[in-house]
Amino acid sequence: MRLANFNSIRGRIIGSTLLFLLSMGVLMIIYNTGFESITERRAYQTFEILSKEMDRRLAMAINEIDRAAKRVSYSTAVQQFLLTDDPSEYFKLKASATEVLYDSTYSSKNIKSIVLTSRNMNNFYISDSFREIREMAMEESGLAQDITLRNPIVSNVFFDNSGGNNGPFFLYFLPVRSILEGYSEKKNIALCAVVVNLKSFTGELGTGISNDGLTALIFEDKIINSSREVNEVEQSILLNAKEGQGKANVNGEKYLTSSVSVPEFGWRFVSLATRHSLIGDLIPIRSIGIFIILAAGLLLFFQMQLVLRSVTNPIDQIISDMRNLTLRKDGVRVSIPKTVELARLAEDINDMLERIEISQKEIRKSQQNLYQSMIAQQKAELLSYRSQINPHFLFNTLECVRSMAQAYGIRSIEDLCTSMAGMFRYSVSSGTIVTLRDEIKHTCDYLNVMSQRFPGKYAIKLDIQHEAMNHPIHAMFLQPIVENSIRHGFEEKMPPCIIRISGRLQEDGSLLLNIADNGAGISNEELKKINNFNQPINDGTSIGKTNIGLYNIQQRLKNSFGDQYRFEVRSVKGHYTKVVICIPKALTLLSPNFTPPAC
Repeated sequence: MRLANFNSIRGRIIGSTLLFLLSMGVLMIIYNTGFESITERRAYQTFEILSKEMDRRLAMAINEIDRAAKRVSYSTAVQQFLLTDDPSEYFKLKASATEVLYDSTYSSKNIKSIVLTSRNMNNFYISDSFREIREMAMEESGLAQDITLRNPIVSNVFFDNSGGNNGPFFLYFLPVRSILEGYSEKKNIALCAVVVNLKSFTGELGTGISNDGLTALIFEDKIINSSREVNEVEQSILLNAKEGQGKANVNGEKYLTSSVSVPEFGWRFVSLATRHSLIGDLIPIRSIGIFIILAAGLLLFFQMQLVLRSVTNPIDQIISDMRNLTLRKDGVRVSIPKTVELARLAEDINDMLERIEISQKEIRKSQQNLYQSMIAQQKAELLSYRSQINPHFLFNTLECVRSMAQAYGIRSIEDLCTSMAGMFRYSVSSGTIVTLRDEIKHTCDYLNVMSQRFPGKYAIKLDIQHEAMNHPIHAMFLQPIVENSIRHGFEEKMPPCIIRISGRLQEDGSLLLNIADNGAGISNEELKKINNFNQPINDGTSIGKTNIGLYNIQQRLKNSFGDQYRFEVRSVKGHYTKVVICIPKALTLLSPNFTPPAC
């Protein structure tokens, strides 16, 4: 019962409405999920931009520190000062070296101190207030006793416990090689140590995402610098953030994180933002979207109910009228509803009822005509029996002539009479459908009769597949085609005049016949008329008479097979004419008097 209700229009409309409401619910879920996904993706894109910006700023700051260190380390005055052993020259060079060191130390706000340590461990500086940090960094880097270094390195982060300086700090160590003559360029003559303020170095950190967003610099599980004050929850999330993008949920609050490592320094930049801060300003937009979806769903539901009533009520009325119909009573019709589509349906039903009434009248009339036709057929059969008397008389006469010719030894007349008798017997006694074997024999009899008039002029060559000999074919089918070749193709041609008939059974069981001659051929204009005729053309010309015979053959094929047969005439003027016929397998030899129904 439920399936029947669902198959009704009412059931399908209700089911479609419920399916729509379900789809709207799924759409709301997808909308909400997609909304949050887009917001998170936007946040991660901002995190990525921030990370690239921090990398760019770090690279610029390192380059600035490296330039300052090289400016002082590879100054001629500074190197002469570091390498001189003459006390008088020492004091002369110290002033110019100090000036260069001073300019380099205060060239950047990130640099707090620059100290040059010679190979004999003497230090040259403006101020050595970060001595403790410098010595710890050199000890940790293995440079406390030997300043030999191949490439610049960066120390770990240190804090100034003296309380006099802000921190944290890290040191940039640059090996110094001599540019003066007489000294090896491969051997370090000094070590340049640059003390850098890490907070000033990393600059102002910011998320660029929301007001309560947070970005922090972390070194060895310690927050070195941050864009704002960090509470305990945020500190825990920052320190435990995994590399790349991540999420955290603390006390029901969702956080998004992005962590990027700086391997050459051992630092991590971690950005943090709450999900609420990301979509807080977009919540009204999401609420409006959900409200619109719900309102559209309810509006559609009520509208579908109205449509349901406007459709089912007229349909019920049409069904009621159809049940009250009776074919025994003419003129009964269904009522026309106001709905346009259903009105057309009702009008079509009324038209169908009217056609049924007309058909019933025609059937009764056809039954009467059929009865009269049966009576007429019986009369025709009686006349046919009477008409067979004359052919039998003609057969007997030809047989007498043949016997006389045989008695007198006139072989040509004997053959002529035999062929004539066979032709008359075939045309009178054969059915509408015969085998290809019978039609070939009749064609040979006809050609034998025509050869008596022009001995040696005509020749027939047969190439018939053995299996094709028993294929059904219309009677008097090949002889008109051969007659056309003799009358029109060979009329003015000298011997030999050859007619070639070939037949093959194709894979689908159809019979393919080719009847070709080496006669005069047909012009392209005449050939086009023959292959494109719809009715016979008899204008008194040879082509007109040929057209009648070919038209009759094609018309019989069309009556039997509709458009499933093939009939085509090919010719080259002065060379040959060829008729190609394909007869479907559907033609069956049921009885000698079988006539295929018209298709």
